Amino acid sequence: MRTIQVIVTAACLLSALWIAVLLVRDRTPDRRLLNVMLGVEILLVVHLVVGIVKVTDAPAGVSVWEYVGYLVGTLLIVPAGVIWSSGERTRGGTAVLLVATLVVPFMFLRLSDIWAGGA
Repeated sequence: MRTIQVIVTAACLLSALWIAVLLVRDRTPDRRLLNVMLGVEILLVVHLVVGIVKVTDAPAGVSVWEYVGYLVGTLLIVPAGVIWSSGERTRGGTAVLLVATLVVPFMFLRLSDIWAGGA
């Protein structure tokens, strides 16, 4: 689980750097960046499946519904950012995608906190 989170976090941070360059250059996301976002989303689906399997063995005190809710919420962040960004073809739309890519690693921190609450 931790390995998937590290890979997704690295992909999100590299994407955030790429998006920051696009913001400075006043460009909208191109097809290559959207393909990277698709890859991140596929990894998040894998993360969701692994997380649901892992939570079946959760220690006492872990809020299962909260944990699964955060797993699903994390899965929805990137598509929401991509859809919003594609509908808003300005610098603001690109900035929304930047925020979406930066929120995912923070969601992983929250998932770790929820898990630690039961340990």
